[in-house]
Amino acid sequence: MSHAEQSFQIPWRGMHHIALITADLDATIRFYRDVLGMPCSGIAPSREGRGRHCLILVKPDDDSQWGFHFFERPAVKTTLGPSDAHPKSFVPHVALRLADQSAAHALRERLNQARVPVTDIPELGTYVFFDNNDLCLEVTWPEGKHVES
Repeated sequence: MSHAEQSFQIPWRGMHHIALITADLDATIRFYRDVLGMPCSGIAPSREGRGRHCLILVKPDDDSQWGFHFFERPAVKTTLGPSDAHPKSFVPHVALRLADQSAAHALRERLNQARVPVTDIPELGTYVFFDNNDLCLEVTWPEGKHVES
């Protein structure tokens, strides 16, 4: 690793959420809420091929770390949406938290330099990209929009 690569730092703030698929959103909510005692956001309606979805809040009252974002879909490999050409995965994405929009811009520039394609998610104000293992990574930051509860 070159000195320039070693000195490049992104102010990561940890895991924001992990998107997962469930065939039965109501049963999933009952398990996490009633058995594990984790609060649940409201259920967002299905739109644009996403399926009904909700957040299971692992750390309540903390916008910087949501927890699990469950999408109700058949348990098959999925992409980001119906028109998406990215590789299919059982895990729709893992969301990582950055300090601010400036860090998100710096990371986007670094990804562009490394020729890593970036896909904007306009309704969330975030973006996603794939790692070398075809794992979809979403980047979120405090100024970005968030999923409606």
